[in-house]
Amino acid sequence: MRSAAAAAVPQQQTVHPRTAPAVPQATSVGTPIARVGTAPQHPAPQRVAVQTTLTAAPAANRSYLVDRPPAPTPVVHRVEMSERGLRVGQVMCWQFAVVAVGAATAGSRLMLVATSLAAVTLVLLTAVRVRGLWLYRWAGVLLTFLLRRRRFELTGDTALDLTSAFLGRTTVSTLPIRDQQYGVLSHPGGVLLALRVGADAHELLRRLPTLTESADEQPVAVSLQLVLHTGIKQSRPPRTWIAVAAQRTSEIATDEQVNQVLTNTVRRLVRRFDREYVDCMPLDESGVLASIGALAHANAGRGQLRERWSTWAAGPVLQVCIRLTGYAALPDPLAQSLVETLLGTATGGAQTLAITVTAPADGPEPARHDAVLRVAASHPATLDAATTVLTSLARSFGVEPERLDGRHTAGVAATLPLGVPLS
Repeated sequence: MRSAAAAAVPQQQTVHPRTAPAVPQATSVGTPIARVGTAPQHPAPQRVAVQTTLTAAPAANRSYLVDRPPAPTPVVHRVEMSERGLRVGQVMCWQFAVVAVGAATAGSRLMLVATSLAAVTLVLLTAVRVRGLWLYRWAGVLLTFLLRRRRFELTGDTALDLTSAFLGRTTVSTLPIRDQQYGVLSHPGGVLLALRVGADAHELLRRLPTLTESADEQPVAVSLQLVLHTGIKQSRPPRTWIAVAAQRTSEIATDEQVNQVLTNTVRRLVRRFDREYVDCMPLDESGVLASIGALAHANAGRGQLRERWSTWAAGPVLQVCIRLTGYAALPDPLAQSLVETLLGTATGGAQTLAITVTAPADGPEPARHDAVLRVAASHPATLDAATTVLTSLARSFGVEPERLDGRHTAGVAATLPLGVPLS
């Protein structure tokens, strides 16, 4: 019977499953962390009697953010950029310009010339786009940039002064939640706290929109922000924070009222983390301030802040912020692969990426905001090279990188664990 069974079974080769990709350390500027599979050694075919023995695959080094993400190949579709589309107000401006010039023909020549110049200016502002933005948008950005304060000297508590520069006068206090002490920052727009997350960030990236269920039926808007940071040493996994922020309203304006909303949201969020075995650690007063200062590169005596049109600097560290326009519309697997690629690319600088989701007050659906990337380096050439590489990679995923020139202060605030989306 044994010989008959052996004759009935065809000759088979031992199956050698492909070795899972390892993640080596990148060694050059602009080189993504490659996934190089170990070439399997195929021995000579062997005859088997009844069943084939499978060779056990060696344990694979898993990527920190996602497991086996799709390769960062260029996509053919483009995400629709709704905010860059033509608006009704622009068409009305063109109509007004035509009517104004027509009415001016009945007056003096001087009035006709002045009206025509004003009409041409109006048409140019509303009909010409530069680097993806209409000229009237650039005019507003430039005016705001020139009018606001662009130099700060941080004294005393550096992180608290830094937060005050972004959000207005800020105070810090302690809020007990589930027998844990959280450091709460209170500012004119609301209150916020932060948690450190362990090696489960790749799960949170995919489930971030559903985490806003913790803020269901809250009377004010609540934002959840995932912040991921990689330093110059790419061998270390990204560090991850989650910030929870509750906004003030005219009805719920006191710290006590908004803190209650924050307490309810964080209690439900941490309870969900416990059920799903997600490691998290609350940050107390010193912890949250230290995280903000370190992520902004404003610690270690780098308290001189200055904003230029093209960069934001803390001491000698230059920083550039980039909005990834269209990220909110990407499918989850593609969005995960984009984050994996941007954070895993060796550029000679430090990369920080923030994704924010806002649950409106008693609203049915959370609002998913576009991701914001911040690149920091001590040398201008390194910063320019890193920015060029990362923006090229981002475009290959179908998003449109928008360098936030004139708005880098808002970009830095949106990439710190403050729960503030980029408006």
